[in-house]
Amino acid sequence: MKQTVNPKFRPHAIPTAFFKASLFHLLVCLYAGLYPTSSFGQRGGHSPLELEKGDRVVYLGNALMENERAFNFLEFRLTRHWPERSITFRNLGWSGDNVFGEARSYYTSPPSPYELLISQLTEAKPTHVFLAYGGMEAINGSDGLDDFEDGLETLLAKIAELGAETILISPIPQFGGATPEIIAERNQNLKLYSERMRKVAQSNNLRFVDVIEPMNKFSEKTLLSENGVHLTALGYNTLATIIEAELGLQPNLLEISINAIDGTVDSAVPVTAFTHDTKDRVIAFNITPTMLPVPAPSDYLTGGERSLAVKGLKKGIYSLEINGQLVATASATDWEKGQNLRSGGDLDQAKYLQQLLNKKDEVFFYQYRPLNRTYIIGFREYEQGRHVNDLKDFDVVLTWLQGQITAAKVPLKMHYRLFPVR
Repeated sequence: MKQTVNPKFRPHAIPTAFFKASLFHLLVCLYAGLYPTSSFGQRGGHSPLELEKGDRVVYLGNALMENERAFNFLEFRLTRHWPERSITFRNLGWSGDNVFGEARSYYTSPPSPYELLISQLTEAKPTHVFLAYGGMEAINGSDGLDDFEDGLETLLAKIAELGAETILISPIPQFGGATPEIIAERNQNLKLYSERMRKVAQSNNLRFVDVIEPMNKFSEKTLLSENGVHLTALGYNTLATIIEAELGLQPNLLEISINAIDGTVDSAVPVTAFTHDTKDRVIAFNITPTMLPVPAPSDYLTGGERSLAVKGLKKGIYSLEINGQLVATASATDWEKGQNLRSGGDLDQAKYLQQLLNKKDEVFFYQYRPLNRTYIIGFREYEQGRHVNDLKDFDVVLTWLQGQITAAKVPLKMHYRLFPVR
């Protein structure tokens, strides 16, 4: 006999003790524990970040920003908060760059490296700029602080002329790759430059996210960098988690707990069409999240932002299907403890979205930094400069990808079905 149960939806009564350890839970919980007074990014009197339809977000900085395009955790964590809005992201990060644009010096005639930086920024037509410098400049130690501040102020003034809001991001710490003495000196200098960025941000009433301390804290629990300097996928997800929280954007943990005995459901998102067939021991329900979960980084093996726990199942082995796809199998005992999910439903949708973001950044990279750029837009353009018009053809692909991204980030309804295997 099939029994339909009216679940007692309790939106904020989310039990967490039974969930297996997951870095995503640790990131949110540890961050809140480390910074209980941060009000999740509303430091300095700033309200939570709000991106509107048609906004254009630009990343500007050194390798910290450039390498993010291989993972796109930051773009993913930001854009998912506004699933119905088309928001464009462009990554102008350049390895080894500083506030003077010196790493962009592949020209031997005008424009200068700095003029190139400004022209690239202007062409991107930003409404928001995430500015992550200071890592390269810190090599100069305290002697270079004033020059760094002057260069930063000049760059900020130019961004303001473009009508864009700047969000300053501090350098990350160095985790290894040298002797303890060298690392300690390097991190001390990075802190000096971070504090100077804080000062500039305060004087200009800009948002500033200092990631040094929280990144150091997280590095004590897990490996965020393979060489001590550049972040892994897990490192970039950690960085994005910190920035997301500091900008006042709430995380997206969907932890569903079901009591099979009395039919109560604890979930942050309403559960609909809940049924429990007591004879066949089948539980089914529908749910539509408000935003997509972040896919678990490839270098972390446990689950992400989706969990399911079911108490009171009869002894046996049970499988879970989401939209007809088998995603997990466990004993009744393990289901009561809770299972972190790595695939199925909106997790697969999230992975597809991340693939689209990566492809979009790859196409844009080869448009604004073509492999043979010296011959196309550089000082030897007299030889192959005619191909510069071909670069505009990438706009067609980028426009198509943007449409796919906007469509892919809208969460779809999911049908959960838990049934006994034996």
